[in-house]
Amino acid sequence: MNTQFPLDLILSPSTSAKAFVNGAANAEAVTALMDVAGWANNILAVIGPKGSGKTHLGHIWAERHNAIILDGGKGFVPRQDYRGRALWIDNASNEDEYTLFTLINLTITGELKALLFSDQNMPSDWKVQLPDLHSRLKNIQVARIQEPDEDLLKSIITKLFMDRGLKVSDNLIEYLLVHADRSVDSLRGLIRGLDKLAAAEKVNVTRSFAAKYMQTKLL
Repeated sequence: MNTQFPLDLILSPSTSAKAFVNGAANAEAVTALMDVAGWANNILAVIGPKGSGKTHLGHIWAERHNAIILDGGKGFVPRQDYRGRALWIDNASNEDEYTLFTLINLTITGELKALLFSDQNMPSDWKVQLPDLHSRLKNIQVARIQEPDEDLLKSIITKLFMDRGLKVSDNLIEYLLVHADRSVDSLRGLIRGLDKLAAAEKVNVTRSFAAKYMQTKLL
């Protein structure tokens, strides 16, 4: 009989402040987001690798400041009702450069309260053609998120399992730290795969189950 894989119907991961995992790797960004008054021209870019928590931090900041949430990858046009508000743009480097230029200028002149960008790449490296925009981007204040250290990575792995409703043993987490790709995005995909196969086979996610699953993927 073929294994029947269940639909991946888990709840979206929590983006609350309580659910965020703090550590040395994200301390610079966490500190900067607490002090909007300290941002140069009221603009900040949070930069870090995929899966490092940029979007989670953005949601926390947006909730605190009643900010409008936008996604540069989906595109949008600046609207009149943005004025007087704080804005957060995720995947900011994908946004139209005329839109970016407009929003940056509105923030510098005080028509927007604050402007937060989050992206994988430094603003100075965003591919834009407008010379004035490139100049603006080079001068944006940046807060970086680094790759997580050992302790933070353990907490992140635990949270990724908890996001899927799974409580796992410490020896499984230690095994993943040694044998799995340590990028958060890869770990998220691995844990999703473990959960789906375990649910299909009606077994628990254990160290031996994970070892067998990962060995199969290497074949």
